[in-house]
Amino acid sequence: MTWRAFLIGILGVVGLCLLSPVNDYAFGNTFLTGNHFPVGVFFFLVILTIGVNLILKLIRRRWMLKQTELMLVWCMMLVSSTVPASGLMRYWLPTMAAAPYLSQRADLFWEDDVLKVAPPGILLSNHPKSPEARKFYEGTPEGEPVRVPWGQWRRVFLTWGVYIWLHYLATFFLCAILRKQWVDSERLIFAVARVPLELTEGSRDGRLFPLAMRSPAFIIGAGLTIIFGVVRLSPLFVGAEEGWRVSIPLWQVFSETALSYVHISDGKIFPLAIGFAFLVPRDVSLSIWLFYLFMCVQIMVAYGMGRPLEGGRSGAFLRWQQSGAFLALTVGMFWMARRHLWAILKKAFTRAPDVDDSGEPIGYRLAFWGLVLSLGGMLGWNLWFGVSAWAAIALIALTFSLVLVHSRMVAQGGLFFTQQYWSPTTFLHGITGGRIFSASAVVVAQLQGRLFVQDAREVLGPHAMNALRISSVFEKRRRLLLPAMLAALAVGMLAAGYASMKWVYYDHGALNLPHARGNLNHAVGLFNSTHMMISKPWQAANPRYGGLASGVGLMALLIVLRSTLYWWPIHPLGFAIAMSWCTRELWFSFLLGWLAKVLAVKFGGGRMLRGARTFFLGVIIGESVMVGLATFGSLLTGVRTGTIFLSH
Repeated sequence: MTWRAFLIGILGVVGLCLLSPVNDYAFGNTFLTGNHFPVGVFFFLVILTIGVNLILKLIRRRWMLKQTELMLVWCMMLVSSTVPASGLMRYWLPTMAAAPYLSQRADLFWEDDVLKVAPPGILLSNHPKSPEARKFYEGTPEGEPVRVPWGQWRRVFLTWGVYIWLHYLATFFLCAILRKQWVDSERLIFAVARVPLELTEGSRDGRLFPLAMRSPAFIIGAGLTIIFGVVRLSPLFVGAEEGWRVSIPLWQVFSETALSYVHISDGKIFPLAIGFAFLVPRDVSLSIWLFYLFMCVQIMVAYGMGRPLEGGRSGAFLRWQQSGAFLALTVGMFWMARRHLWAILKKAFTRAPDVDDSGEPIGYRLAFWGLVLSLGGMLGWNLWFGVSAWAAIALIALTFSLVLVHSRMVAQGGLFFTQQYWSPTTFLHGITGGRIFSASAVVVAQLQGRLFVQDAREVLGPHAMNALRISSVFEKRRRLLLPAMLAALAVGMLAAGYASMKWVYYDHGALNLPHARGNLNHAVGLFNSTHMMISKPWQAANPRYGGLASGVGLMALLIVLRSTLYWWPIHPLGFAIAMSWCTRELWFSFLLGWLAKVLAVKFGGGRMLRGARTFFLGVIIGESVMVGLATFGSLLTGVRTGTIFLSH
């Protein structure tokens, strides 16, 4: 770690967090940070590794950036990418202004409960027709200077800023506690972390390009992917509004058959997903697409038995089944790590000289007591705002259960895009028959879920775990990684907050953005649900115990089979994510990646498998470069790329 790497990282964080809100929401382009492998960050790393290092080599070779410096920049930008878009700003700011602005509508009934019971400082205002909220949603009239009412937002920023930082600290400390277990004991693949590591390997050995890029297989993979990207963009060159999003129309095929009620998703082809599916173990990539089809079979069987699942693939039964799968998987992860966790407890309370944490980026004592204090602060914050102790403990526990499972999916499954359809608040409300939260506590708990885990595609946990995995390359000053990442988060929040408020919402208005419908529908859905939980708690509870039991039981069975039968071919991860929207988008690409690996193993030897792996590494990097070039080209030309490359 060096000062110049830290400064480059800070500059990269500022640029990313200023540009992302404008690119993603004001312009409606492909998201720069829209998943756990943020292409905006990776594109910057490619520029440093290939472009900047090449220039430095021509000037003076010793000035070239080393792999450790490049990885510090990557880690800082990686964790900060949770801030500018769906990880925080996309939902935090519009949600704070939504209730006081939208409550004036005649078809909404929030004024008498949501606004009335919300504790002061939780929302932008507790009064309908707030002028600050109105300008946030409608924008500044043309001809007037854009002025952000920072003073009116100060209390909201302070109230939630404290809780956000406690949550982030707890996430880092929890990931630090589990790092050695996942990296050394279970040897998870960490595919998302492997790509930047392999890209920068040999970046300063005197050759023109890093080691991975010298392989013919890599060049072929990257070249074909870039050509494929240009083909997908080609309709834009002749004036079309959208590019070519490649997919096999399975939904249309089945819509004419008796299976139309399943609504099977089209077979979308995303090279990034195919590449990661090849990099991970076959049983993991198999489980992603297989359990998606299993979910479709469940819907078919229920329909055939005359008891169709309410809501189909987005219905309550499958949501409760997914919550059960997440909880069982969380228990399984802690059970597997029980000896490691016991060693950390000994280190925390007795210093235990036999427990060696000298190689850890965050010492075990700091990680343990930091986690305890952070969770204690989160508990105290909830108590202050009217959430009962038991409700707060359960809410925090379920929130971090979600964080851990998503981190596991990324670390072990190469799932760079993850989501879930259940939330801790609705789960607790349902399982207790609507009795666990008071009216004001419902508002507080619902807002927590929206900020941290409602859209988990950019949740901090996977970013933090990948950064801690990469810490193994830092031979010196490894303990400085945490301060560097915290500094990156702080700078990122300031930059993203300014860009979002000044250049997006108070300039254009949330209702006038390309994704305005999402901003509106998300807020209406959240506060309508909150209204029902306050006014009709029992009716809003409506638990599905059968779905919950099936999720717990099947996940527990899969974990037991996986741990006791060495030949068992199906990994449990796919079941936990099966009914999520991200799986509907990626299942076919994971099928292609799995099939490619099966064929490479069956018909080729070790040499062919290594070559294929390098080829798909080129596919991932080529697609990332293509997204970066297309996005910046789009900003310069004004032609939107939309969702050609990655799903929103």
